[in-house]
Order: sequence, then structure tokens, then C-alpha cells
Amino acid sequence: MAGMSRYVAVRSIQTFITLLVILTLIFIMFEALPAQPQDLLQTTPGMQPSQIEYMTRLYGYDQPVSKRYLNYMFNMLTFEFGISFSQAEPVWDILSDRIPRTILLFGGATILAYIVGIYLGALIAWRRGGILDGGSVVISLVFYNMPSFWIGLIFLVIFASELNWFPLTGWYDPTDNLPYVVDVLWHVSLPMIVLLLLSLAGTVLLMRTAMLDVIGENYMVTAKAIGLPERKVLFKHGARNAMLPVVTSFIIAFVFSIGGAVVLENVFSFPGMGALYIDALYELDFPVAMATLYIITLLVLLGNFAADLIYGYLDPRVRI
Repeated sequence: MAGMSRYVAVRSIQTFITLLVILTLIFIMFEALPAQPQDLLQTTPGMQPSQIEYMTRLYGYDQPVSKRYLNYMFNMLTFEFGISFSQAEPVWDILSDRIPRTILLFGGATILAYIVGIYLGALIAWRRGGILDGGSVVISLVFYNMPSFWIGLIFLVIFASELNWFPLTGWYDPTDNLPYVVDVLWHVSLPMIVLLLLSLAGTVLLMRTAMLDVIGENYMVTAKAIGLPERKVLFKHGARNAMLPVVTSFIIAFVFSIGGAVVLENVFSFPGMGALYIDALYELDFPVAMATLYIITLLVLLGNFAADLIYGYLDPRVRI
């Protein structure tokens, strides 16, 4: 247990230092942009000089860069994101409306991909060498290497525009005359199917590889030799022991899928965190853009941290 405690402490320090470095890079990136929020004030019709001066002071742009950096770091670490520059409301209120949508879409697709992928990957490995194995590997590789925006556009054209099976955009449309939950699920279905196909490919390949590593183990040979049912040998003895790399990769995949929201949410015009980030950049709403990047970064780092802890607990060699 002492080794595990030391491992947790080391990983905690490394994660916090990484967070500080990434936050610093985010600040530098926004400072280096050619346009700044106060520039919009100069071009806004009817904006008085006194109003421009007030807004400049309110958002701290009258202060030196060093002080703005310290204030920025303190605000990010204490989750004080301030007021949206374009919407004039607390950034947290905007984020709290978008975060659940992104988690539902990307998190739901990742969970489904791992549930289905673990089963398919184990089954394919068990029946290796046949048409099912070869065909599944080829299809998985195709989807695994396919650009997400490209397949998203194809599905939009075919299933939303041509066949009209799904809505083209949005999260909820009150004119559909459907119960709220049903309408939300209908709007989420098409982007979730795309994400499921993309995520499922990698999960199937990972589970297949892990399963092939354990099929030849002595306990598997013994289980088959004593006449245990094939299903029991496959899932209770084989898949259960092959799931270590799959389980640890699940958390990473879960949070990285949320991090990938920027591209697909804009393809499907889905009002989540990714679309919010792009809109905030267009409007030079730096408080919202910085907070969105910070939340995504934090989720990714916490996911990596949790995966490291699980792997360290399951495999003591990692703690050395």
C-alpha cells in the first residue's frame, strides 16, 4: 500500500504541473491572437468612450500582462470564470447548459462503443482466421482511420437531407410535437451513431488484440480441455482477463471523446461545448473560450489520472 500511496502522490503532482503548463499555454495563445475583445468595442456603433473605458477596466485589459496572467491563473484554478463578453451573463451559467449535452452525446457514444466493442472483439478473436475476423478487421480499420468530419457530412447528406430520417441540426425543436426526451434523443441519434462507429472500430481492434494474447494461456487450454461450455470459456475466463488494457483505455477514450467535440459538434450544428468554443472565438468572447478549453483540459487530465490509478492498482509493476 505504501507503494500505491507514493504512486498516487507522484501522479497527482505531475497532473497538477501539467495543468499549470497547459493553462499558461492557453493564456499565451489568446494573448498572441491578432484581435482582442476590446477591439470589438471600438467598432460597435453607438459605443461611448466612457463605456469602452468601463468595459476595458471590467475585463482587466487596462492592466499589465503579468498581472492579467496572475489573475487569470487564480480565476481558472478557483473556477471563477467571470462574465461572458458577448452574452453578458456568468460564464458558468453558459457552460452548465452545454456540458451535459456534450457528455450525453460523446459519453453515451463511448459507453455504447465499449459495451458492444468488448463483446465483438472477444467473439472475433475467438473465431480468428475466418471471414468474420478478416471482414471485421478491415471494416474497423476503415472507420478507425476515417476523418470524423467526413463521415459526419456523409451521414448528414444521406440520412438527414435525402432520407429525412433524422433532423439536420439542433438539440430540441418544440415544433416537432414530441415529448422532450424523445425529441432530444432523435436529435442526438445521428451524431451518436457516427461517434459510435468511429469509437467502436478502435475498441474492437483493442479487445481483439488483448483477447488473442490470452487465448493460448494455460488456464484457457485447461478450461477447454475439461469440457466447459464455449461461452463460459470465452467470456468468463478469456474476455475477463483480456479486459485490463480495455478498461484502462475506456476512461481516456471517454474524456478524449469530449475533447473531440469541437469538430463534430460543428458538423452537426450541435449546441454543445465544441460549438460554444467556436462561437466564442468568432465573437472574441475570451472568458467563454478560455473557460471551455480549461474544462476540456481538466476532463482529459483527470481521465488520464484516473486511468493511471486503475492501471497502477491492477498492475503493481506500473508503480515501480
